[in-house]
Amino acid sequence: MLLWTGAAASAAAWGLAFWPADPRPLAPSVGLQVTQPVALQAADIGKVLGLSSASETSLSPAAPEISSRLALIGIAKSGVNQSVALIAVDGQAAKPFARGTEVLPGLLLQTVTLQQAQLGARIDGPAQLQLSMPVRPEPATGVLASKP
Repeated sequence: MLLWTGAAASAAAWGLAFWPADPRPLAPSVGLQVTQPVALQAADIGKVLGLSSASETSLSPAAPEISSRLALIGIAKSGVNQSVALIAVDGQAAKPFARGTEVLPGLLLQTVTLQQAQLGARIDGPAQLQLSMPVRPEPATGVLASKP
């Protein structure tokens, strides 16, 4: 009985393998119509939320300040009288910048001290931005409990 069942299953498998392929899909396809998304104006949203016309101008996104985009992570000494500032730009990993290197477009590293880095448009020009090293937290102090 098992032999005849195996033979029938084999014949069915070979028959399906050589069966002519039907190019028609199993189900008819439905045409998909893509529509453009509705653009909402800031003024429309403000009206729904009950904002006055004076406060509608504040809905436009403001560019982030340069000082919030930069963070001085550390200072590294790279020679006898030369230091390199480790600066993180836009929350990315910190990169080393030497004096005169462009940190952001139009912003050069002017001077590096042990605790600060000054940035400006030109090396010999006035400083536009001063970055300081982050303040370290105070070390934890306390008294250990004595064993009874």
